[in-house]
Amino acid sequence: MGESTRRHDVAGEDDAPQSQPDPLVGSGSRTDAALHWCYLHGDRRIVSGLLLVATFVAALLLIRSSLITPTEADDVVAISSTLIGGMLPFITVVLAINQLILSEEFGTTGAFFERIEETADFRAAIEDHTGIRPSPAEPSALLRTLIEAKRRTALGLQNVCLDADPELREDVEAFVSTTVPRDDDTIDALEGVTFGTFELIAVILHYNDPWQLQEVRKIHESHRYQLSEAADNQLERLEDLLSDIHVARQYFKTVYMQQELADLSKILLYVGFPTLLAGAFVVLSYGNLLALELHPYVYVLVVAATITALFSPFAVLLAYVLRIATIARRTAADFGPFVLQQQLPGEDLETSDAGD
Repeated sequence: MGESTRRHDVAGEDDAPQSQPDPLVGSGSRTDAALHWCYLHGDRRIVSGLLLVATFVAALLLIRSSLITPTEADDVVAISSTLIGGMLPFITVVLAINQLILSEEFGTTGAFFERIEETADFRAAIEDHTGIRPSPAEPSALLRTLIEAKRRTALGLQNVCLDADPELREDVEAFVSTTVPRDDDTIDALEGVTFGTFELIAVILHYNDPWQLQEVRKIHESHRYQLSEAADNQLERLEDLLSDIHVARQYFKTVYMQQELADLSKILLYVGFPTLLAGAFVVLSYGNLLALELHPYVYVLVVAATITALFSPFAVLLAYVLRIATIARRTAADFGPFVLQQQLPGEDLETSDAGD
């Protein structure tokens, strides 16, 4: 039986990947790098600032092409009034965001007690699976502990399979050689990372535990009659640890997104209130400003700055929601053994055909 056929039998699927896919690895082009920075890694304040710079430049171009006439008070007042009217729904947006966040904070004493019990049970399970008591309370340290335990377990599985059936040994060695380097990189990346920063979420997005869990289940099922008791125990422990990693990833992602939404609601208020005042000032006094007969460039800058300021809440909302929606879409299908990765524009999964 050839290598390709044997791989098909072990995987049980003709299109099984032979390398761990990373859904956030693209072709490495500058376009992909710019998209990743814009969608995920870029500071949201900088992304918002770049959007506003683009708005300011677009306003200058519209004025230069005479599509907007700064010397016509009625035109400027009409544009400002329209943008001010478009800002009013942001009050509803802020209220909806805060309602979403607060809905997780309200509850009865019984509900809070149940949460505490569930958290205690989860931490106890982690301590049983890792052998570390008490388990770390800091998110990055907890993930490091789980991934380090998973790494040691994978290497232990490799050791107990040294004298096993050749096909089982090859499958285990292929799994270990693929995943352990990723574990090492992840452990290094998590060192010194503080929760609340995007660095931790970037690690969470890259660590593909659903794929790993599926591969472990394939090995477990395909070689169930050739497994020694020690190998069977190691595989079961790997499944338990990967499940723990998945739950921790999803929980920390959820908490991070709640924090992002809370920051978004505050920034929208900080930006929206002074912007609303500035827009109202232009609507009420732009005609008097024209009567002063200042240099034409003054009116050009005033109109362009007013349009940019009135667009600022939209820029902030776009920058934050772009990342939140990308994270949500990227991890929405990650549940247990289901591997349904979502990609960003321009991305390709690192997969190779099973018959190669």
